[in-house]
This record gives sequence, C-alpha cells and structure tokens, in this order.
Amino acid sequence: MIEFTLSRVVLCVCGVILIASVTGVLNGIYDTERDSLDEDLTDRFAYMLDIFQSSDDDTIILDGSRMLPEGYTVSVHSGFVELFGNGKRQISATKFLGEFQLEWGDTITVTRRTSLRSS
Repeated sequence: MIEFTLSRVVLCVCGVILIASVTGVLNGIYDTERDSLDEDLTDRFAYMLDIFQSSDDDTIILDGSRMLPEGYTVSVHSGFVELFGNGKRQISATKFLGEFQLEWGDTITVTRRTSLRSS
C-alpha cells in the first residue's frame, strides 16, 4: 500500500516538473511570435503612411482602437514609425513627412498639405 502511494507522489512530482519545463519553452515561443507580429504591424503602418503620402488624399482618420493592440502607442516622426508596447520598441522607416502620436483608444485626423488647393 505504501509503495502505491509513493509511486503516485513521484508521478505527480514528475508531472509538475514536466509542465514547468514545457511552460518555459512555450513562453519563449510566445515572446518571439509577439515580437514578429509587432514588427509586421510597424512595417504595415509605415507602408500605409507611404501610400497616403503618395496619394491625392489630404486627410486620413486613424482609429487607435482598431489599428493597435491594447496598451500600444505609435509615434511617427523624422521619417520613422515607432511602435511601443509590452516594454519593447519596434522601428520602421517611412516616406511620410508629418509627425503625430497615436495611442490605443485615440482617434486622430492626420492632414497632409501638398498644394494650395488643400488649404
């Protein structure tokens, strides 16, 4: 009877050790995937601004709650798009000449003046 109890205790301890080791690996994979997604979001945001810069449109409305994950911020300045979130920063280059900051939950209108007709 005692052998049966000890075998079950050893089995439970081994299971806990196995779960703990797998959890560490999965967290590493999750962090790597999140970094990759953040980099893709930054590149897509820069691409969107490049298209806006080369278009005939003078204004664009950006909704942070639809474009950004909760708690994230995008800062555009000096030809760069910076994405801040989860204590990390991703950077991508853009041809957009303006400057603005967009946070999750904000809605802003970005205006680009390219001609006298847009004033």
